[in-house]
Amino acid sequence: MLYWFVYESLTWNAVAAVLPEGRSLRILDAGGGSGKYGALFAERGHHVTVLDLSPGMLEQAKARFAQRGLLARAAFEVGTIVSLPFADGAFDLVFCEGDPVSYCTSQYREAIAELCRVAAAGAYVVLGVDNRQSYFLGALESGKKAEAMDILLTGRATCPYGLPVHAFTLRELEEAVDAAGAEVVEIFGKPILFREMLEALGAARGPGFDPWEARQEFLALQERIAHEGYATAGGHLQVMARRR
Repeated sequence: MLYWFVYESLTWNAVAAVLPEGRSLRILDAGGGSGKYGALFAERGHHVTVLDLSPGMLEQAKARFAQRGLLARAAFEVGTIVSLPFADGAFDLVFCEGDPVSYCTSQYREAIAELCRVAAAGAYVVLGVDNRQSYFLGALESGKKAEAMDILLTGRATCPYGLPVHAFTLRELEEAVDAAGAEVVEIFGKPILFREMLEALGAARGPGFDPWEARQEFLALQERIAHEGYATAGGHLQVMARRR
């Protein structure tokens, strides 16, 4: 699916850009699920600890790492990001993608504090979270206008799987990251105005336009726009921060 191709590419490319050459990092993939991103880190020579609430998801992660011959570079832990079972500064990079922080709902500050606590001084802390504007507009478009107003004012929302989430404003993220002892480097959206940009590109290219065939061109446009101040126009938000 084109949406997820763009989403995952934007997610990974921003992280890959800050990975050092010739140095193996200790990386925490928090809420890492089946290890999709964790395996990418391990393939680059880093040691990855995959943490997830679900033992079943961790079994899938182990299978993924085993299939790629990466088990020697991995550890697997059952746990929650609200109370991480690791020492202060244990990791050279902390990666938390797939909205685990949003699923912590009212405990999101505690989760961000824990994720920053286990990062070494100067280490990147990368968070993928839900975007309040996106949830607000989605509720309006589906006719849930009263619910949309509550989302806008409180951030309380329900994800497509029917689970409660906290959808963030930029200021909430900045304040929570700062209180946790880290500095925001960038917050960007992913993808940005996905349907609107795809429609505009199709109109520009004319009849016969194939979105999947044009995926690399579309991704290049997304990469450019995502880092030009359109964060709240994204379906999700990605925080790139560094531990003080």
